[in-house]
Amino acid sequence: MKVRLEELLSQLGNPGKYQIVIFLLLCLNYCPLVFNHVIMAFYGATPKHQCHSNEFWTGSGLKSVEDFSMIKPVYNSSAGEELLGAFGSCSSSYMVPGFANITVSCPKSPESVVVYMKGPASQSIVTEWDLVCSDTYLSSLATTIYFCGVMLGGLVFGHLADKFGRKPVMLFTLFFPILVGIATAFVPWYAGFVTLRFIQGVLMQGLQTSTYTLAMELFLPRHRSYAGAILECFWGLSVMVIPLLAYLLPNWRHLQLVITLPSILAVMYICIIPESLRWLILTKHIERAEALVAKVTKFNKLEFPENYWNDVKMQLEAADGDNKQYSAIDLMRTPRLRHRSLVLFYLWFAISIGYYGLTWQLTSLPGNKFLNFFIAGAVEFVAYTLVIFITGRFGRKRPLMVYFMLASVFMIGAGVIPLTVQGSQVAMVSSGLAIAGKFAMGGLFSVIFLYTSELYPTIIRNIGMGSCAFWTRVGGVLAPQMIVLGQVGTGMKSLPLVLFGLVTLLGGFLTLLLPETLGCKLPDNIDDIEGSTLSHDTVVSAEEMKQINVDQEKPESV
Repeated sequence: MKVRLEELLSQLGNPGKYQIVIFLLLCLNYCPLVFNHVIMAFYGATPKHQCHSNEFWTGSGLKSVEDFSMIKPVYNSSAGEELLGAFGSCSSSYMVPGFANITVSCPKSPESVVVYMKGPASQSIVTEWDLVCSDTYLSSLATTIYFCGVMLGGLVFGHLADKFGRKPVMLFTLFFPILVGIATAFVPWYAGFVTLRFIQGVLMQGLQTSTYTLAMELFLPRHRSYAGAILECFWGLSVMVIPLLAYLLPNWRHLQLVITLPSILAVMYICIIPESLRWLILTKHIERAEALVAKVTKFNKLEFPENYWNDVKMQLEAADGDNKQYSAIDLMRTPRLRHRSLVLFYLWFAISIGYYGLTWQLTSLPGNKFLNFFIAGAVEFVAYTLVIFITGRFGRKRPLMVYFMLASVFMIGAGVIPLTVQGSQVAMVSSGLAIAGKFAMGGLFSVIFLYTSELYPTIIRNIGMGSCAFWTRVGGVLAPQMIVLGQVGTGMKSLPLVLFGLVTLLGGFLTLLLPETLGCKLPDNIDDIEGSTLSHDTVVSAEEMKQINVDQEKPESV
């Protein structure tokens, strides 16, 4: 079934005030999404700590040194400061006059206590549940479990959004996380925390895919690059807000409530946000679609496009027998769609493992971790802003390939330099390259969302986006574990950056296998891809692109 959706949309505004207002409201959905995705960088922060015996620790400091002598670690009880690298120790030994030496280990021993240095954001899940020493892995495990939930959410909600609509999925995944977030703020044990975070991950991915699809389906092709980049700018702004909130709210439970409760203000979305017109038409909800067209034209002070609407209805009635239900399996059924899906799966995986790998490394870079995080968010914001102009001029394919190559060079450089050269200046150069890599990764995320939404047809777009998001979250699951492997398994903390760089390098070459989509009409059905020629499978010239954009204003059949 082929319907004149692009021509109908062109009569509803170019874009109109209605589309802009709805789009900006949808952009705000990225705030709770980003907060939950990267907040573990602060929830899982490990402050400087020491291991002491309960017998010799008073709660405010060590007992008088006349009662005993410390063998390990060496500690100045009067000044309350480390002397010989005592911080980070997982055991302590004491020489007590008249008794045998006493040694305690943390955090397993009931006779021991972990003492943490006070500082900004010092009350984390690490300090609350003593996730240090032999339990250090539990902090990164919480991040991995969260992204396992995100991975599942991409599959579940992608299918539900294509079957039941974008709006109900968006509303459910926006409001139910409020309850989950509040419960997380009061959960008293680690197992409960990671369980709730897993559920939150499932919901957040549903919110991301449904929000992005709703936003993209508001616009004509020539506006999608701008809309996609602006949407990602809200991601960068949210990343910049997180370190400020974490600095002002050192208790992770207070921070959890602050990132959760503002979503209550979005209750008006129930009445304001419309269902996707594309989805309504393609799933043959004729009356609802007609009412939405009338609502949009009235708000934008335009006439109802009677001729275009009647043409759409006629084509829908002619295809009345086509009510097929689609699933992720359909992504593999036909040759061109299978080819696109396999390449996109790897690209999303590569982008994710590089982006989140760099994100978790930020708090361990030299300097203030709050400032590092803020700079990284600012760098991402710049990348997203530039994409608005870059994708409109150079398309999607070439910028994606360039960003892949830049990210690879920056991450490999940031990883190799500390392995081959030593020195404080080298560390700063490595940090600079890592932040530059964050810029390239931000550009990749911005372009890939737009590119993918254009490569999949409307009838299975959310399934395609959700399936790609699944592989993105595979990267999110593996990234923290690769970092732990570099820190504990090999002792070379910068080695994971080299691996991330090699993964993204391959992604750059695989991008060559995909078609350009700049100026092309969104495919609505699988036949639009399998039977396409120039518009979806060939990179056209600038003059041909201009002609395509002009043609989109004319009433011609898709």
